Amino acid sequence: MLTAPIPFNDAQRLESLHQYFLLDTAPEAEYDRVSHIASQICQTPIAMVSLIDKDRQWVKSYFGLAVSSIPREISLCAHTIVNVHPLVVEDTSKDIRFWDNPAVVGPPNIIFYAGVPLLSSEGLAIGSICVIDHYPRQLAPAQKITLQALAAQVMLLMELRRTNNKLVQARAEAEELARQKSQLLATLSHEIRTPLHALEGYTQLMIDERPREDQQKSLRRLQTTGRTLINLVNNILDYSKLQAGKLLLEEIPFSLSELIQQAIDMQAWQAQQKNIQLTASIDPRLPAQLKGDATRLFQVLLNLISNAIKFTHVGEVRVGVEVLSGDNSEVTLKIAVHDTGIGIPQASLALLFNEYTQVSASTTRLYGGSGLGLAISRQLLELMGSKLEVQSQEGEGSQFGFRLSLPVFEAIPKESDALAPKPADLFLAVDDNPLNTKLLAHHITKQGGKVAVFNSPLEALESAKTVPYRAMILDLHMPELDGYELARALQEIQPGVPLIALSADDSVETIDRVKSTGFQFFLRKPFLPHDLVRILNELP
Repeated sequence: MLTAPIPFNDAQRLESLHQYFLLDTAPEAEYDRVSHIASQICQTPIAMVSLIDKDRQWVKSYFGLAVSSIPREISLCAHTIVNVHPLVVEDTSKDIRFWDNPAVVGPPNIIFYAGVPLLSSEGLAIGSICVIDHYPRQLAPAQKITLQALAAQVMLLMELRRTNNKLVQARAEAEELARQKSQLLATLSHEIRTPLHALEGYTQLMIDERPREDQQKSLRRLQTTGRTLINLVNNILDYSKLQAGKLLLEEIPFSLSELIQQAIDMQAWQAQQKNIQLTASIDPRLPAQLKGDATRLFQVLLNLISNAIKFTHVGEVRVGVEVLSGDNSEVTLKIAVHDTGIGIPQASLALLFNEYTQVSASTTRLYGGSGLGLAISRQLLELMGSKLEVQSQEGEGSQFGFRLSLPVFEAIPKESDALAPKPADLFLAVDDNPLNTKLLAHHITKQGGKVAVFNSPLEALESAKTVPYRAMILDLHMPELDGYELARALQEIQPGVPLIALSADDSVETIDRVKSTGFQFFLRKPFLPHDLVRILNELP
């Protein structure tokens, strides 16, 4: 018996074989059918589809002979892979290579053998399809051609498997990359927004403490700078979420007229420094309450107003709202920001919404900015089903506007004093950062409520066992117990009490977990006073 020679490129052949991930897999009907067809066409009692591993012939499918593995040194199929042509042995008992092979002189008594190599896409023989008989015989030309066709069919099955494996691997890698990006965004949200929250909070506290007149200008400038930075950070983080498809819109009741006034108030100091009039023109037909993503709409308004002020030296910036159509259930609006600024050349309008691009290099030098605000605003509006449009005349001014359809929210009538916390209302505020609880206590007390603050979630839990609370505001990231664990424990002690989640991370995953834990509201850090007031007004 002659053992089959090892191909000179056996290492490459084995590497190609292992890329198919077929070795030691379970039986599959597609391969079993091929073996059956080969047996029927060649009229032999036995047929097999095999792969030649380093030390064995592994049988993927068989017909007529139940075998799973054969040592490579006695394998006839090991001879088949030595070249790319079919191997046909009419009588193994008269062939010097096989006459004393254990599989010839003993069971399964292989006398006739015909094998066709399975060639990988790299042209390497990694296995074979073979037919076997117990008596000497020949293979007709048509049978040989058919056996070669079946070998090609087996390779198609294997290539499909390899392609699917690559797709599965690519998908797993993409999902892992998306998970890492999502985790990075969550970390960035927390690490960047947390110090910004401190900056905004302390500035607001100092302003509310009635500083001297000579201090007010500096504090207002500090507040405007901080809020501009917050808006820029929100733009960057939201842009990353938009690119990753991770930004979801919420639908909450809000007052558009109040939202516009808040945006104007935030930009008022900048307008005053340039002696620019900053005004609003609101259609009297505008419903008092609408439903939509107030946070993202506020972000769009800030971007547009900030840009208008930046590029206006004299005159005014005006925010206009016009009711185009509507009924009791839905209203269609046109919202536009007009300015009397430098305007935009017609040839440059196409560049406006490109990320990180401004109209010209000179514009960047004179006015600064990243060019990201308009791109973010455009994408946010598209997510809302709208489109940002621009009309501009160089030297005369610009108008950035959009049409937006929003549901009308019919609020349940409340008594005038029911919108604010009552003196008897006691709120629970839990955050391991004393600054956060100080800010929450300051803003809630300013609205007329009372606050019990805890920097330890375990102490807050003990308090809830004896003190009833109007609502509970819980930071999500705390030692001892995180906000989710604390919320579940508090729900058992005081079921039905509204829960407000507080976090700098507003990723989709976090919002989903917040909702599933039982929180009714989410307050993103850094928050502005009106964000907290809005939630307090919506408490059931």
